[in-house]
Amino acid sequence: MAFAPGSQLTPQQDVLKLVTPRLAVRYGVFPLRLEQNTLIVAMASPDAYDVLDDLRMVLGIPVKGERAEPPAIADAIREHYGVGADTLDSLAIHRVTETQQDTTEAGIDDLAAEASIVKFVNQLIVDAYNSRATDIHLEPFENRFRVRYRIDGILSDAHIPESIRHFRDSITSRIKIMANLDISERRLPQDGRIRVRIASKDFDLRVSIIPIAHGESVNIRILQRSNVLMGLDAIGFDDAALTRFHALLNRPHGILLLTGPTGSGKTTTLYACLSRINDSERKIITIEDPVEYQIDGICQMQAKPDIGFSFASGLRSMLRHDPDVMLVGEIRDFETAELAIRCALTGHLVFSTLHTNDAPGSMPRLLDIGIEPYLLASSVEAVIAQRLVSTNS
Repeated sequence: MAFAPGSQLTPQQDVLKLVTPRLAVRYGVFPLRLEQNTLIVAMASPDAYDVLDDLRMVLGIPVKGERAEPPAIADAIREHYGVGADTLDSLAIHRVTETQQDTTEAGIDDLAAEASIVKFVNQLIVDAYNSRATDIHLEPFENRFRVRYRIDGILSDAHIPESIRHFRDSITSRIKIMANLDISERRLPQDGRIRVRIASKDFDLRVSIIPIAHGESVNIRILQRSNVLMGLDAIGFDDAALTRFHALLNRPHGILLLTGPTGSGKTTTLYACLSRINDSERKIITIEDPVEYQIDGICQMQAKPDIGFSFASGLRSMLRHDPDVMLVGEIRDFETAELAIRCALTGHLVFSTLHTNDAPGSMPRLLDIGIEPYLLASSVEAVIAQRLVSTNS
């Protein structure tokens, strides 16, 4: 029997216990079933007798191979053992040895510096990228450590071995090291960034860590640095809405606001707007936190609140550079909202986002932070509510 490319390998119940994740990864095999006390494994070359002999020696039972494509084997190992299961299997052995030597909790945390933890965190990031995830959530609870990916706006559990809970502090420490954060600080929230290269593409990982009841919760936002932008035609507007939206982009001044929950694609839509009107006749400046995509021809500034460079101060600086179009990453307070409206009233086209549940809710929100009604009537050209919808069938 041979497994064709793309086919799924389904193991017999309890057969996974016979082959450890380390053995599966090392030899590139996946256990399928037992037939008359002979273990049948999927492998790329069923006639690799040296591999079969090694497995017989380790497992103590006869082993027979069935041909399967390497990608199918890798997918099966990931699905049934979990991401980085071979690494955690190795760590578990090391942990038992250390525990027998009465190692302190601090000694266990020192595992973060070892290659195995480094390897696991790298595998986790690559797996999230391959799954098209925008965020990685690592959440410690009393008796488990949950890892989830946000894919198409929906959170789903990652395939992670249960034994990961024993190394949650080490994993968090490794992420802190990568983001240049203080690994000894566990009482206060921390934010940082990591630059990585995956499949010849550069990514910025925005790391946020908060203390919770049973440890520290980690969120990693995955942002691609290259200019992979969607056009307005591909975002999902129907024809009538797209026509109206194009007309709004041709306005000489005013504010265009996008609303919606976190992760609904507001920034992607704003970048698509800027890309459409980006030409040699317009000066476009943005203030963002962070700069998610770099667009040639547009001056993009990174807000740095920790040194006093906020959205509001960035807006003031923009006005001295004779802009035609301005983008403010988010309107959060009265000062930023007032400055954005003043810019719109003085002949600038301003784009920004606002966190409200729907488009009508933006007006009460702006009034609530202190903006006068007559200023809203004179400056706001349109408010667009956006949601992310999965395209998977």
